Amino acid sequence: MYGHVDIRGLLSDPDTVLVSGYARLPDAVASHSQYERLGVVLAVRLSDGVVVAADTTLLTDLAKEFFRALVEGLSVDDDLPEIAERVRTRYAGQSGAALTTALRRCLETYHQLRDERGDRDGRGAE
Repeated sequence: MYGHVDIRGLLSDPDTVLVSGYARLPDAVASHSQYERLGVVLAVRLSDGVVVAADTTLLTDLAKEFFRALVEGLSVDDDLPEIAERVRTRYAGQSGAALTTALRRCLETYHQLRDERGDRDGRGAE
């Protein structure tokens, strides 16, 4: 078990995919010396777009848990404006812009993957 997520449970569901996105951290951020980039990783169900697990390379456990609470359980298909608004308005850390950019890149990867899988299954983009 990784934190609050049962990895084996996620792996047993072929509908769940892992996507990531990265963005450059500002030089003034404490974690810049350790990581030059901030990463966002989401486990998402392709069938409904629900974020079943989330993680980030934010430095503190509180920031990571806060990010998880903002995005987990929401659908990147149906709740995308809410996800973006939550992160933009509720995360006011110095890494906020990088977090938003990394999340956006992560979501772009998810939508590209979903569309590619839909095309292979003969469903096309939904």
